[in-house]
Amino acid sequence: MDFIHKIMSIVLPSVTFLVLLFFLPMFLILKFLNFLKRTINIENLSGKVVLITGASSGIGEVLLWAMKHLAHEYANRGARLALAARREHRPRAVAEKASQLGSPDAIVVRVDVSKAEDCKQFVNKAVVKISRGIRGKIEKSV
Repeated sequence: MDFIHKIMSIVLPSVTFLVLLFFLPMFLILKFLNFLKRTINIENLSGKVVLITGASSGIGEVLLWAMKHLAHEYANRGARLALAARREHRPRAVAEKASQLGSPDAIVVRVDVSKAEDCKQFVNKAVVKISRGIRGKIEKSV
């Protein structure tokens, strides 16, 4: 038994080192190439509408934090944002920040997403408000 332990203490570290020596560089190169591919192929969101649902209290604090970061990322890419929450005051700050970051339109709609009818109304309100904003900008430019 002691003999097996001595052999394993010599063989195992050597094999581990060789595996890392050969496979780690290849793994890192593939990871870097994947990063380059994702960086080059960023989806163009300018002019597209993104609907983001979130929560404004309780466990939704975490969701609100995530919604802020999503909204900021989409705003940086020029997307038009429609934010949904049961309370409007917190998402309104997110919408204002998104407008500062480059979102042409950022609206907040009060919605309870657990109700199907409210979700339909949210989509309709977002389409109407954002299309009205687009139409107004087109009319001003013509």
